[in-house]
Amino acid sequence: MIDTGLAGRVVVVTGATGGIGAAIARAFRAQGARLALHHLPAETSAPDGVTWEHRTPPVAAAEALAAELGDAVAVGVDLSRPDATVDLLDQVEQRLGPVDVLVNNAAHCESPDTVVALTAAGLERHYRVNAIAPALLTAELARRRRGGHAPCVVNVSTDAARAFPGQIGYGTSKAALEAFTRAAALDFLASHQARWVTGQVLQVAGGHAL
Repeated sequence: MIDTGLAGRVVVVTGATGGIGAAIARAFRAQGARLALHHLPAETSAPDGVTWEHRTPPVAAAEALAAELGDAVAVGVDLSRPDATVDLLDQVEQRLGPVDVLVNNAAHCESPDTVVALTAAGLERHYRVNAIAPALLTAELARRRRGGHAPCVVNVSTDAARAFPGQIGYGTSKAALEAFTRAAALDFLASHQARWVTGQVLQVAGGHAL
């Protein structure tokens, strides 16, 4: 059996309530990690003429997943807030201790998201959650772990690989996240068996980006 070295490690997964986030959380828990399951505490209403494409599961879903996994906590923070990164890490540290692994999975996606529909507000909503929050979370975690072993950071994205119709804000914000990942690369795979694979973009998308 491969020893991933994750037993007892504290792992934060943003956007962990459902879909890919929940699958990531279950995979880490199977390796013995202790999970902080980030979720959006309440969904805001979309502006007139805008539709949220990523629906927010109810808070109860986060609590249910935490109960299912055991040794896991649900933490509700709106990542679009300027103080979100400090707030999220403070809550996790108070409940589980210092964070070892950060998985930036949360994302904002809305429509219309075409060139002709582009607005400053729409771009800002995409970039705040998809690029700025992951970058600031990574930076804050690195500052907190200074003097200890470097944290592992994994940024989840498939839509930076190529352009998709009607995804200007979403696609470019994900490309910004990918560029940040390369620039900040130190150790981005959580398993110590993969410590020589660092700063890489691995497409695990079932052909989605072909």
